[in-house]
Amino acid sequence: MERATAILKIFVFLSLLFSSVAFAQEESSSPEGFVPAAEVAAELNVRDSVMAARENSCNVEKDSLRTAVESEQAKSANWEKSYNTIKQDNSVCQQALRVAINSQTEKDGSSKKEAAMMTSSSFLGGILLGMLLFWLIFD
Repeated sequence: MERATAILKIFVFLSLLFSSVAFAQEESSSPEGFVPAAEVAAELNVRDSVMAARENSCNVEKDSLRTAVESEQAKSANWEKSYNTIKQDNSVCQQALRVAINSQTEKDGSSKKEAAMMTSSSFLGGILLGMLLFWLIFD
């Protein structure tokens, strides 16, 4: 009897073992559309590398645009400074010419047309000189 119970115990144990193995195999079979974790991790790594490369290229483009804007701002400030300098030089020159013309017209009676020509030619000469200097320095 003991032998029969031992055989019965072994038979029950083996049947439980085989059934658990069979059920385990059924559970391990993947359902339709199932993607293994390794493939998901590989896809995520590819996506992250693409996003990192794109972020780096965006940062490079942003830095180059920032540099271009700063350069344009510096040029604009320089043009404005040059314009103000020319404007101030022109006003000083006009004042000096007015004094010289007034003193000369009182003596000679020279025409106002000559005075206007001298003033405008002096102003245009100053602008041209400033543009030439700016071109030589910054280009």
